[in-house]
Amino acid sequence: MKLTLEIWRQAGPDSEGNFETVQVDDAVEQMSILELLDHVNSKYVESGKEPFAFASDCREGICGSCAMNIGGRNTLACLCRIDRDTSKNTKIYPLPHMFVVRDLVPDLTHFYKQYKSIQPY
Repeated sequence: MKLTLEIWRQAGPDSEGNFETVQVDDAVEQMSILELLDHVNSKYVESGKEPFAFASDCREGICGSCAMNIGGRNTLACLCRIDRDTSKNTKIYPLPHMFVVRDLVPDLTHFYKQYKSIQPY
């Protein structure tokens, strides 16, 4: 399966970001976006390019660490499948309401600060 991805690339929190277009010629229809990002990174490393930074942990939709904006929708990359409509590009952004550490990795400092302040009673 051939598809085109537009993946957000940002060197750090103080730098400007932009999309990098990636052509994938050997995607498998059953892949999740997370598996596809792993696949792209493997190809990048093999060719000497800098891989994309993104977070993942459980790969089962429980932890939420792979949350990102895919095709204009905030979702978990481990649960989101490849769009079968290959005529349009798939845009992958970091979460829109978060500061970016690098590429698709959000800065969770503010989130954890708010979480710590919650009183469970």
